[in-house]
Amino acid sequence: MLLFQSIHKVMQAERVIVSLGIDYQIVPVPKEFSSECGMCIEIDCSDSDALLAELQINRISINAVIKVDA
Repeated sequence: MLLFQSIHKVMQAERVIVSLGIDYQIVPVPKEFSSECGMCIEIDCSDSDALLAELQINRISINAVIKVDA
């Protein structure tokens, strides 16, 4: 689960995710996690390293990366 500062950052990250062909979902941030933005992105952990590297290249900052058990 990727948490961002704003919905604008979520939308920027979504464009990168789509370009990489990664499956994702945009969902509300769970109540137990604090975030300035009400939405977050869920991805499969196996895709996280490539995505995090690409987000860094594109200067899209992430507030938190949270691993959630399925």
